[in-house]
Amino acid sequence: MTYIIKGMMNDSVLYYFLYDQTMKIMPAQRTGLGTNRVFSMKKNKITIIGLGNIGIEIIKRLSREFEIFCIDLTPDPAEILSTIRKDARFLQGDATSRLVLEEAGVGDSDVVIITTNNEKVNIEVATLLKEHFQIDRIISVGITKQGIERLEELGIEVESLFMAAAIDIRNRLEQYSRAAHAIGLGKDEILEVEVHPDSKLANKPIGALAPIRWKIGLIYRDNNIIIPRKDVRLKPRDRVIILGDPAVLKTVSEILTFNFQQFPMEYGTTAIAYLTGDEDYSFIDEIDYIFSVFPLKRIVFSCSKKAENNPGLLDYIREKDHIKDHDFINSILPPENAIYHAIDETRNEQGLIILSRHTLIDSRKHFVFSIGKKDFLHGISSYSYSPVLLCAGSFPYNRTIVPCTGSINLQHSLETAIEISLSLHNDVSAVLVEPSEYISSDADMALFNEIKKTVNEVSLMYKKSIDTVTLKGNPVKVITNAFSEYNLFINDISGMKRQGFITALLNPDILWLLIKRATISTLILPAVEESL
Repeated sequence: MTYIIKGMMNDSVLYYFLYDQTMKIMPAQRTGLGTNRVFSMKKNKITIIGLGNIGIEIIKRLSREFEIFCIDLTPDPAEILSTIRKDARFLQGDATSRLVLEEAGVGDSDVVIITTNNEKVNIEVATLLKEHFQIDRIISVGITKQGIERLEELGIEVESLFMAAAIDIRNRLEQYSRAAHAIGLGKDEILEVEVHPDSKLANKPIGALAPIRWKIGLIYRDNNIIIPRKDVRLKPRDRVIILGDPAVLKTVSEILTFNFQQFPMEYGTTAIAYLTGDEDYSFIDEIDYIFSVFPLKRIVFSCSKKAENNPGLLDYIREKDHIKDHDFINSILPPENAIYHAIDETRNEQGLIILSRHTLIDSRKHFVFSIGKKDFLHGISSYSYSPVLLCAGSFPYNRTIVPCTGSINLQHSLETAIEISLSLHNDVSAVLVEPSEYISSDADMALFNEIKKTVNEVSLMYKKSIDTVTLKGNPVKVITNAFSEYNLFINDISGMKRQGFITALLNPDILWLLIKRATISTLILPAVEESL
């Protein structure tokens, strides 16, 4: 991946804007996982042309995972470059020359950024790039109104030099993401927040937000009042009145203002775990790990009669370091009903339901048939509207896998994987299966390309590199084989079909087959349903 910055520009005010664009990179791909890979992985390549203040500052802040190639008209910056990034390569040359750009490998670029303070040069370089190279994105500094219009006519993304300065000053006077302001009773049950351009809720229709324990009251936009309806989209800089449970509103306001709160606080602060009595101590160890990395405040253990009579297991829970605030609820009800009862007892404050994969999904003791296990998970997810974690002992969660099948809400799964990675600092992989060239239809290929586009858009939105893995073969088989290289499998339950026995035979549920066969801990997200 290549980013090109041309010019010895001494004005550093644009650095922050262009660095933000530079970090919007395409997802990376790794080698490994056997012979089913279609693509191999190499470092994202960033080419910087013109090592002025902006170029140097960007290099200082770029991750070591990038390969950096620099071009400048004079040899002077080479010495500075060697002191801040020894692995970067340097070429002296004029970027308005097509031969120099070809030598730099600009044809492999995904993004080119032009930052000279000579607008004629910017337009000349942009024209050259458009005519002779296939580049997905070209970004240029614009100076005059006429110059900006000309660049935009060429299909160039333009950052106005003077607009950047004005926004920089504005941001010094007020926070870029405004804090929520309490009104009403003063208990933070009614908040006014400003939607940040990079919020995951920006530009989404309200009907797709699925608020639980909170609602949108009013939207203020350009001095107008907008009544929230399903088809109304939240726009960046909208001021939004939100109402609901103060604990939940705090997290929602942070999502809207792009100040991330850790997963799973947008759902609730309490975890509920079900104990059959057959769990080994590793299940408790994984729960303790979960509380060490996620900001859950309390856990309620719903205990079967057998668990109630297992003092060794209960004593082991009491000894753990991170689950000190815990309660036990004894129940003679079947697992599903016992969990429903625990949810009611916690006043719907649940943020995560924790189950043992080995005792409830892999075993036939509680559910003889596969369809019973599937209905159990559907019921728990629907009743709790919280993520359900099937623990398999594969912690710590150093690597997360999100299988990209056409049936799941992919964006929801990827966004959650990234939110979790902000807490765990782990790697996120999106795994795709390429349609067979012999039996796939045009619709299959269109869906495959749409999935790749979604992965890229989420990566750009969160400025988080997502490792894109493309496999060939039977989706269930190749993805199941890939699980061994990961610790956490994330999916959305909306992709898990409710089917009868005959229907399942004729039309297999890929996501359910993956969940059944997974050997790692599995996080099942609740479905996003229409609100209002």
